Amino acid sequence: MNLETLREEIDLLDNEIAALLKRRMALSAKVAQVKLESGGPVFRPAREAQILERLGLTPALERVYAAIFEASREAQRGIVE
Repeated sequence: MNLETLREEIDLLDNEIAALLKRRMALSAKVAQVKLESGGPVFRPAREAQILERLGLTPALERVYAAIFEASREAQRGIVE
């Protein structure tokens, strides 16, 4: 494979990842609605730890997920608070 082909594959993956992240954020907004109605907290460290454990990620990918979690919390706070 040449560099251009590899970059094209990465671009396709990036498109898929972005679409999945948008879906995740939409679901996170629905979670915020439930939390708003039930009075549940936005930040649940045990839930985040459970996700990381289930996924079995490398430390580098755990940092990516930390950013995803932070973005989700920020969006939820905009709804709940």
